[in-house]
Amino acid sequence: MGINKIEIINLTVFEDITIDLTEGINVFVGENGTGKTHLLKLIYAIILLQKVTPTKVQDLRDHSNVAKSLFNSSEAMTLLRNKSSIGYCTVSCDNNPLIFQLTPQNDTYFKDEVITKNEGLGKIANLEEIAGNIVFIPAKDMLTHSKGLLEMAKKHSKDMPFDRTLLDVIEKSRQWKLDNTPDIAKNVIPVLESVIEGKIVVENNAFYVEKSNGERIDFSYEAEGIKRLGLLWQLLMNESITRNTLMLWDEPEANINPKLIPVIVEILLELSRNGVQVLVATHDYILAKYFEVKRKENDSVIFHSLYKTDNGVKCESNADFRNLKNNSIIAAFDKLMDEVINGNMGE
Repeated sequence: MGINKIEIINLTVFEDITIDLTEGINVFVGENGTGKTHLLKLIYAIILLQKVTPTKVQDLRDHSNVAKSLFNSSEAMTLLRNKSSIGYCTVSCDNNPLIFQLTPQNDTYFKDEVITKNEGLGKIANLEEIAGNIVFIPAKDMLTHSKGLLEMAKKHSKDMPFDRTLLDVIEKSRQWKLDNTPDIAKNVIPVLESVIEGKIVVENNAFYVEKSNGERIDFSYEAEGIKRLGLLWQLLMNESITRNTLMLWDEPEANINPKLIPVIVEILLELSRNGVQVLVATHDYILAKYFEVKRKENDSVIFHSLYKTDNGVKCESNADFRNLKNNSIIAAFDKLMDEVINGNMGE
């Protein structure tokens, strides 16, 4: 049971946008500045709050504090596109919405009543289940720098240059792992262990790859692709990712060997077949295209293209990657092919 719709009004680059999601895999593409990461963070904010439409002063302050922690901002109101209007993001599960909201007022005063576009908002039946199983995997590797970082962040929260998604993934990864492979990961864990040539070990809040020959390699010495797949191994083995998890992954292709991209795609498709809803933001043609190539008949994969207009960023969705009309990745790829062809003809 995943989220099936997201609506954003007056937040960051979004003036008014509604996106229908699939319970399988959702691939978001778009130029820089079209809000792909913001979209994922707003969804994450809603689940973190575990609330429906707020009506109390403290509830609104909670929303403001979450906004600051996720966007690494000292002033949450800077996220409002129009500073005189309310901004909010709503995600729906079986048409039961959850809302994240910011008001034009400062942090010391809020209206007693909240104005929303929707009326009669209801509670999601399995909200606690969803909220307990949401994972945001950031583009930046954090496990390399994990030792002591959470403790330092708690003492120096105002001066730390890390938003909440970066710290949360460390905290989730530190949890104790299971002795046996979870059912949803039985087809995935052997693939991950083959690529990383071992398993992940956590000691004194530091992460290592324990190779098949018994050697332990500090995360800081491993290649980026090994670290990314090692993180995924750990999140599966400690059940941070399980059935009914909402998995948000920002740029899986970042700093990774291209030969590992089809491995990541196969893994995400397999997880989606086992009840994990996946939202991926990417700039990479190969990653997006592999989802189209490797999906099976019963796999649900939707591509969402975010693009800029005079009225904020809009979205076009299609089950076929190539059929997206506003597709910056395809446009760049076609331009490259034209230059290759023209160059060869000029020889």
